[in-house]
Amino acid sequence: MDVYRTPAAALDNLVARRLQPSAEFVGAARRALGALGAFLQERAAAQPWRVLKIAKGGSSGRGTALRGGCDSELVIFLNCFKSYEDQGVRRAEVLSEMQALLQSWWQSPIPGLSFQFPKQDTARALRFRLASTDLENWMDVSLVPAFDALGPLTSSVKLKPQIYSRLLDSGCQGGEHAACFAELRRNFVNTRPAKLKNLILLVKHWYRQVCREEVRREKLPPVYALELLTIFAWEQGCGKEAFSLAQGLRTVLGLIQRYRHLCVFWTLNYGFEDPAVRQFLGYQLERPRPVILDPADPTWDVGNGAAWHWDLLAREAESCSEHPCFLQAAGGAVQPWEGPGLPCAGCSGLDHPIRRDSAQGTAKDSNSLNAMRRMAGNGQPSRPAPGPSGAASTTPCTLGMALDLSCIGPKDLDRFIQDHLKPDPQFQKQVAKAIDVILCCLREKCVHKASRVSKGGSFGRGTDLRGYCDAELVIFLNCFKDYGDQKARRRREILDEIRAQLESWWQDPVPGLSLSFPEQTAPGALHLQLVSGTSESWVDVSLLPVFDAVGQLCSGAKPAPRVYSSLLDSGCQGGEHAACFAELRRNFVNTRPAKLKNLILLVKHWYYQVAAQNKRQQPASASLPPVYALELLTIFAWEQGCRDDSFNMAEGLKTVLGLVQQHQKLCVYWTVNYNFEDPSIRTHLLGQLQKPRPLLLDPADPTWNVGQGSWELLAQEAAALETQACFRNRQGTSVQPWDVMPALLHQTPAGDLDKFISEFLQPSRHFLAQVNQAVNTICSFLKENCFRNSSTKVLKVVKGGSLAKGTALQGRSDADLVVFLSCFGQFTEQGNRRAEIISEIRAQLEACQQEMQFEVKFEIPKWENSRVLSFSLMSQTMLDQSVDFDVLPAFNALGGFWKMS
Repeated sequence: MDVYRTPAAALDNLVARRLQPSAEFVGAARRALGALGAFLQERAAAQPWRVLKIAKGGSSGRGTALRGGCDSELVIFLNCFKSYEDQGVRRAEVLSEMQALLQSWWQSPIPGLSFQFPKQDTARALRFRLASTDLENWMDVSLVPAFDALGPLTSSVKLKPQIYSRLLDSGCQGGEHAACFAELRRNFVNTRPAKLKNLILLVKHWYRQVCREEVRREKLPPVYALELLTIFAWEQGCGKEAFSLAQGLRTVLGLIQRYRHLCVFWTLNYGFEDPAVRQFLGYQLERPRPVILDPADPTWDVGNGAAWHWDLLAREAESCSEHPCFLQAAGGAVQPWEGPGLPCAGCSGLDHPIRRDSAQGTAKDSNSLNAMRRMAGNGQPSRPAPGPSGAASTTPCTLGMALDLSCIGPKDLDRFIQDHLKPDPQFQKQVAKAIDVILCCLREKCVHKASRVSKGGSFGRGTDLRGYCDAELVIFLNCFKDYGDQKARRRREILDEIRAQLESWWQDPVPGLSLSFPEQTAPGALHLQLVSGTSESWVDVSLLPVFDAVGQLCSGAKPAPRVYSSLLDSGCQGGEHAACFAELRRNFVNTRPAKLKNLILLVKHWYYQVAAQNKRQQPASASLPPVYALELLTIFAWEQGCRDDSFNMAEGLKTVLGLVQQHQKLCVYWTVNYNFEDPSIRTHLLGQLQKPRPLLLDPADPTWNVGQGSWELLAQEAAALETQACFRNRQGTSVQPWDVMPALLHQTPAGDLDKFISEFLQPSRHFLAQVNQAVNTICSFLKENCFRNSSTKVLKVVKGGSLAKGTALQGRSDADLVVFLSCFGQFTEQGNRRAEIISEIRAQLEACQQEMQFEVKFEIPKWENSRVLSFSLMSQTMLDQSVDFDVLPAFNALGGFWKMS
């Protein structure tokens, strides 16, 4: 029965004949447990407790029982348990009563079964064994009395978050109350396709072979962890009801080998909506790998990398790749599934959380990550706005694009980029070689000679994502003497000639890379595709013959102003000749720090996720802006808010998403290549600055507003992502963005300064009114309640700081709340009794926070300082609007103060 010696094609037969449990034994055990449940409900009338319901769990209840020995859990929900805590108080008494009932029940044995009552080794359950008369099959049953935390379950209705927040409030150990959620655990597994359960049996059989020695089994993770890992592998890599067991087994063993990088959880029953659950999940995701959270109980880390010896399983998994079970009939190796979070060639790890979404159905009805993968693959999403070459930036159909950012903790973002977003170096080398071959062909064979060639696109800029990138090969032809020479008809003739040369000359010069010509949609370019034969990677290449407008520039040199004035004199459309400036565009991005390029990759990954979701029918006017606009916006955010080579990735991402939400105010441009010195350029730039926002000028071509397109969907998704785990620290607090405005003062024309002040500097009048109303309420409360039973009295409470002076800035501003006290008779006494006074004011602030209603969010820091007291008032709708208050106990030096009439 050795799985290793079984040929891949015979694994189904192995499962059916040797691993699936005896139908006769399963039927007898099911009848026995049904009779026991009925017996307990009947006899409970004579007990001080009543049975509310009974749930069957364990591998028997989940439908994953192996032939030979299996486990079963009979969870008895009792009315005497009103809370989690009640279980600890009354469990011993209830178990003693149940033991007497159990022994009484077996006075009428079930035909074909024997009953064994071993020594009890746990205080939480009664254990007994049901065995077949021939002793070839047995079932270890745990009888578990439990608190009914869930109540009646309704199909397809998600649980209320309060169920889990109460679990966390109980102060339980990890998985201590897992039995209370047995129904959810059973339903999560039991509804899976029969073939998937067969794969689970195969994995469990392999596990049983590894840990035949009982002493080793105590060191290994629970077999339930492997059940969950198998489900995860199937969801991510297959999702079909019919598949190859050998492929599935190979995939699971591959995950086991990479156990140090596993972080897996599902949001079927719990999620990030409730603040307490969100904070706890953030803590769980920081645990040592592997982390595999039980889908029914978030406190139970089934993987528990700190406790179990996964290395023993990993070593065994690594040693079995050459066995017959992984060899095809033709002799080739069985390949594992590929998918988000699954091992792939050239991938060093998976150290980021993989969340399974709440729609846990079959592949065709899932809203999960697999659904996102299929959505990208079954057609293009609504296309982004066209770039200057006329070709729209397409959404890559890659496995990596389906990895959900919302559940990745801030500390995991850098590793996530390295493992899943940065391109494969081997593929990059292949592409670079292929491009050199293409250029060599053009130099040798093309009739029209080129003065030089520039490599652009994301490949040239160094911002290409794994699995997909775009490249521009800009060919500066000597036959083009000005912009007018690039007429469509002449250019088309040149492109047809180039295509013919490439088709006749290309004879697989780069092993593993094929060349194809898709449908040509842009008249000014020749589109071709380089596709890897070994992975799901490709590069879309646009070959563009253009006029050499800039000429050869020395490093760091600016183009002469006449370059741009002649561009404007050509009467071109915006961005029509952007390809002529490809070198400048490439140099602007390519010289940036490596970490900034990583942030660009993260932003582009998010953009493609949104684009994939936007594949539904959209009007043409709803095209997203080109992804290059997000690259520029990311550079702008870094320049204005950071400029360090090393920074917090979550802060950078949140800053960019904040700017996306303010797209209607964006006015961004650079003067690295052009500026206001030349009169014609100055006139053009001032005209551009008067256009509707967003305005995001290409730093290489002032005629191209890269910000054109529909930003609304991006803004909505950016706002939604801000509340997710990727922006929550381990303490549950929100990551703060860099301080960046969507437009800069020094770039604002004089005539627009009033508008600049009203849009970017003045705080919202509505928010100020809410703050002033809240402050008045707080002042009155403090004056009435502070030192109520003391000789010390509050004389008055006065607002100070920029808020009181009317000089508060939009965003985060400061204010003082000065509490004048009768116990201070002079300035020198203000330091006396400070700790006592601060403590009393803090207590009353907290009481005010609880008792009074506010239109703003009222937050008091959790940490206490005997010398300092502060609080914040934040807008409920404008997340970037807040006022931070310092509370200052003070001597009333002025006494009564009246305004002069």
